[in-house]
Amino acid sequence: MKLASLRHGRDGRLVVVSHDLTRATDAFLVAPTLQGALDRWSEAGPRLGDLATALELDTVPSFRFHEHDCAGPLPRSYLRLLVDAETDAREVRPAAADLCLGARDAAEVERGAGSGLPGLAVVTGDVPMDASRAAATEAIRLMMLSSGTAGEGPGRFSPVAVTPDEFDAAFADGRLDLPLLRSLDNHAFEPLGSPPFDIAGLLAAAAAARPLRTGTIVEMRLSASGEGRSLRLEMRDARGRSIFGAIEQGVPATA
Repeated sequence: MKLASLRHGRDGRLVVVSHDLTRATDAFLVAPTLQGALDRWSEAGPRLGDLATALELDTVPSFRFHEHDCAGPLPRSYLRLLVDAETDAREVRPAAADLCLGARDAAEVERGAGSGLPGLAVVTGDVPMDASRAAATEAIRLMMLSSGTAGEGPGRFSPVAVTPDEFDAAFADGRLDLPLLRSLDNHAFEPLGSPPFDIAGLLAAAAAARPLRTGTIVEMRLSASGEGRSLRLEMRDARGRSIFGAIEQGVPATA
């Protein structure tokens, strides 16, 4: 299942998006916002899944989906945590939870498109403190791409957030075996990191010192270097199709 929040008010307008990212249908009869759906996930999750199936079968009203119309999937989070995905230390740091930008939102606080640190992010259900791998995996509600500054300021997220079942065999035992792809200044895409990414282990690390409540964003960052005037981040499935849509950042030329 793929979900997005179109720009509307502070918390967006929840829509279900087709697998090929071309169409969407409103989810307001289930929940007006993603946070509302997360708070009632045991009921709302299956209903959203039914809506996603109906969208694929073309049995519900739909409209053309445009990535540039999206806010961040969860525009405001109760808690946002950062964890390094490439070191054993797995230091967990808090970050601004009310600055969850869309994939193409402008942000004055950013100093350069290529300076953002790319990564994966998880939106959680309730995660108990000192959770096991199994409990951490069970608590994963949605996953999305992320890009953030080197500090603890705003995060930028992919147009679409997806449930773990969207990855099929690429997600197993809490690990995701797909590369994150980055293009700087419209050059060829390069794979980042070293899949498989231990999503469950990183989420458990984030919950080592405190329980996490529903709607927490845990951002798992890669230490990829590289500067450019434009940046595009994607992840693709085994057939080469974009899973989350793209994060696109660019800065205008200056004299």
